[in-house]
Amino acid sequence: MNLLDTPMDVLFRFSFADLPIRGQWVRLQSSLHAAGQFRAYPPQASNLLGQMLASVAMIADNLKFSGAVALQSQGNGALRRSLAECRDHTNLRGIMHLTDDASFPSSYQDIGAWLGQGQLAITLLPDEETGMQPYQGLVALDQADLAKCLEDYFERSEQLATRLFFAGGTEQGADQRVTGLLLQRLPNHPDASDAERDAAQDAWETLTALAATVTDAELATLDAPTLLHRLFHEYPCTLQPAKALHYQCTCTLDRTDSTLRMLGEDDLQALLIERGEITVDCEFCGKRYRYAQADVDRVIGSTEAPWQPSGRGPLH
Repeated sequence: MNLLDTPMDVLFRFSFADLPIRGQWVRLQSSLHAAGQFRAYPPQASNLLGQMLASVAMIADNLKFSGAVALQSQGNGALRRSLAECRDHTNLRGIMHLTDDASFPSSYQDIGAWLGQGQLAITLLPDEETGMQPYQGLVALDQADLAKCLEDYFERSEQLATRLFFAGGTEQGADQRVTGLLLQRLPNHPDASDAERDAAQDAWETLTALAATVTDAELATLDAPTLLHRLFHEYPCTLQPAKALHYQCTCTLDRTDSTLRMLGEDDLQALLIERGEITVDCEFCGKRYRYAQADVDRVIGSTEAPWQPSGRGPLH
């Protein structure tokens, strides 16, 4: 069975009756495995990537437009570059570029230690038909872990009080997974009375205190209905239908053609003579695009006839 296509990942949205408070629970397993099956990530790095993928899944779920949400970093530490992306609310992909040595931080939680002197940013890329402009906001790295950094970002940039929790093991392979739990305090209704505002704030403080009691073992192993009942059974909670998430790469033959076309005819022909065949591997999903002489001729300038695979087309 192809793990890239297995719908093992899920996100639940939930809300509390008559309270301006919302939440999300997400668990990723197949996406995390798919993101790492072509790269030998150490367990700490894989857990951090899982947290980033869970974060963009929850952020994208709250957007009212289609497009992409990306959480990306760049630094001079053990983690040089990373990208976690959610497209069209459900499609995930992610990657990490690590240093060649083995001097990785002992904890996957300390994002600052991973990046060294670096930056972390959230990028929103709406579809063209929305007419909206892309947006990017920097996430300060002043806090101890990714969850606290994102809480601080939502507080400062979105004026939304937020609590975020992650849990995941250090298992390798298909058993590795990450679970995320998010609570957000929404603005009060404009017509809310003082008593309603006070009640909402009291509920927020109580619910976040209850959420903070969750153990890593509970968050990592319990399903969403069981966990929410265990934590918040005193508050009526509505759980929306589950949303399936999938790992899906955006690589295509056309994009690979465009990349090769930028090399120019002379360099392409020289590369083909040197290697006998040009191969391009997608670093996200591992798909391999193979180019023989006929394929190179098509890329160079033959747009009059559709390309027919040479029998050695894209491979996994």
